[in-house]
Amino acid sequence: MTLVDMNDLIAKARAGDRAALEQLLSEVAPSVRRFGLHMCRNDADAQDVLQDTLLAVTDHLGQFEGRASLTSWVFMLARTACARRRRGLKNQPTSGDAQLLSVHTEEAGPDHTVEQRELSQLLTRALHGLSEEHREAIALRDIEGLSAAEAAKVLGISVQALKSRLHRAREALRARLAPVLEPRAESRPAGCPDVAAMFSRNLEDELTQADCARMESHLEGCPHCQATCHALRDVLHACQAERNAAPSPEIQAAIRAALTRLAARA
Repeated sequence: MTLVDMNDLIAKARAGDRAALEQLLSEVAPSVRRFGLHMCRNDADAQDVLQDTLLAVTDHLGQFEGRASLTSWVFMLARTACARRRRGLKNQPTSGDAQLLSVHTEEAGPDHTVEQRELSQLLTRALHGLSEEHREAIALRDIEGLSAAEAAKVLGISVQALKSRLHRAREALRARLAPVLEPRAESRPAGCPDVAAMFSRNLEDELTQADCARMESHLEGCPHCQATCHALRDVLHACQAERNAAPSPEIQAAIRAALTRLAARA
């Protein structure tokens, strides 16, 4: 959906158009559901976060002034809902095998679909082993595709601080997945640059053309660093693939509940 279409949808929803509000909730719900799952690490609590966030959107959409993007605003609501939920789970064990929404890719054969689903499940378990700060950075920037400025707004930090946190988070995630993605990898040879950090910086447009050229030249002759970069690409592709997840019945139920509450209040 284009920015113009989204702004038109927001205007109609704020004016009381129920169909527009339902479409708006449908647009944001899958992302909120995924974010809640990664932050709470528990399927039931992720559903509660989704419900709380959609209700907050219906209750406060009239107060949304557009100073931040709608995406940033919704994730700030979701983050607040997650924080409340996690406080109640502080002393409970986490579920490293919480079920991830099934990933569906267009025109994918059965072998590809199975492989993608397995990588998504591995990604979920690896993410759940990261710190809260690192999970947030990965979830917002790499999974949900927020810009660095939008993600920084949600987290209440500067763009530079967000990027620094993201670089560390990506490396921590790659390290957790390395036994699977790089089963024969050895320690980094002496003299090799930190290609993991450079790869992440390149994603954030922080490398000069000269830096990129040196990195590409090194990769041509270093199998170890090639494997590291390939692993990072696989991780990033798995993150992006989550955006293609089909809406679940739970998401549809949460949308209906938000609309029902709005109708009852009216």
